[in-house]
Amino acid sequence: MINTSLVEKVIDFLSKTINTTIIAALFLTSAFIFAFNFVPEETLERMNLLSFLNEYNYIVFIALVGSFFILVIQGVAGFLKRKKDKEFAAFYKEQQEDLFNDSYAFQILEYMYEKHPEQVKLPIQNQKVKLLNQYGLIVLAGKETLAEWYNLDDPHFPFVLQPIAEKKLKEIKR
Repeated sequence: MINTSLVEKVIDFLSKTINTTIIAALFLTSAFIFAFNFVPEETLERMNLLSFLNEYNYIVFIALVGSFFILVIQGVAGFLKRKKDKEFAAFYKEQQEDLFNDSYAFQILEYMYEKHPEQVKLPIQNQKVKLLNQYGLIVLAGKETLAEWYNLDDPHFPFVLQPIAEKKLKEIKR
């Protein structure tokens, strides 16, 4: 059985732009050299390429075919990556919309909008606060806080509203 993480690493390696450029350059170079096989022999002798082609033509052909298939794999991997990224972006946006439609999360956002641009201390262990932070609608403004002795289990940290949430709240308030 093939290890899926190994396959993902190979696909990630092959789909990097710099690697694609190098493979494309190898493919074009080997295609250009291989095209000399279709030039008349007299011309190849005058260019001193006949002996080179006789000796190394199989290597050029292997490089041509190999780089072609690697380019195809990179193209498919790039397409799948773009598709996956697009699906994730749609999911992310849907989750943000769901949080705007959630009454408790919306109350938090409204409260923060009223206090904007000041930071607002929110309980770090609250599920809605965590979701708002996770989906990019609010962001932690600092990592330190003074916790009261009676509130050590759920300290309050400063959060600020993200521009995307501010823009959406402005549209809703109009």
